[in-house]
Amino acid sequence: MVGVIQFFRGQFQTPPLPKVDLAGRTIAITGANSGLGLEAAKQLVQLNCSTIVLVCRTLAKGEEARKIIEATSSGNGRKPQFALLELDLGSFASVVACAEKFRDLPRLDAAILNAGVELHKFSLSEGYESTITVNVISTFLLATLLIPTLRQSAAKHNIAPVLSVTGSAVHFWANARDLTTPPDGQILKTLSDSQKANMRERYFLSKLPVMLLVKRFAKVLTASAEADPIGKPLVVINNVAPGLCNTNLFRDAPAATRLVLSRVARSSEHGARTLVHGGTAGKETHGQYLSECQVKPYSPFVKSKEGDKTAERLWDELSVIYEGLKPGCTKEL
Repeated sequence: MVGVIQFFRGQFQTPPLPKVDLAGRTIAITGANSGLGLEAAKQLVQLNCSTIVLVCRTLAKGEEARKIIEATSSGNGRKPQFALLELDLGSFASVVACAEKFRDLPRLDAAILNAGVELHKFSLSEGYESTITVNVISTFLLATLLIPTLRQSAAKHNIAPVLSVTGSAVHFWANARDLTTPPDGQILKTLSDSQKANMRERYFLSKLPVMLLVKRFAKVLTASAEADPIGKPLVVINNVAPGLCNTNLFRDAPAATRLVLSRVARSSEHGARTLVHGGTAGKETHGQYLSECQVKPYSPFVKSKEGDKTAERLWDELSVIYEGLKPGCTKEL
């Protein structure tokens, strides 16, 4: 009930545009060619960001996004540099290749991991249900692989780089039992069983692991920074809920859902402000859940001991996948 009240109170607030000068900074956004990602990129131009990395499913989509951004911001005198990277979160090989490309950047101040899907039909990607593959497995594979790059920037430029992962208030309403008591004994295997998957609630459920993993990452990154502040400087990680926004994410949703969107959803511009806030925030947001550009409480389950245990179980499963793709990568955290 608390989550419902918190959601609707926030939904009718207008998030502020962060007041920060981003001159000299390099910020990357995944899913930058549409919706919140595209709007966030436009706002980074307004805030004088020097280099914007547009991470899209294809380079053609990235080039199209660049042209749109330049056309809509040509009158303000600000002309950032753009870098284009290709990323298909439905392919583990694409994620690994994209992370390698990040190493070629002179610096990286923040990565806003915004790309995601909301699907109503069951399908598999890389052997797992596609929503889980994209929103959870691949997103945190990229997060894991970007940590060394962000740390290099931290050491070289004396900054606290940020890894901001897009979540959602719907994590309050997800059925945690699908994670805590998986019938098949393994969380990811159970979630990828077509006979057990409830696709009507799958998007909600996919955002709960996001919250659990951000919280776990924060603890690990803090411990690493305290143990080796020079070799492993702190990377700030936070979780942003942009609210219910009128974007193409829900283009395949039922008519009733789209009707609700038309009545209560905030604009893409306003929703994107929360992403920009998350990507430019400081250490006070480390491990935190952000909504309306403010720190808000996680759901009771995420804060619970059972939530922490579930996060560890989930990470154990993910680590096996990640080590198979990039040996040694999980030891870098």
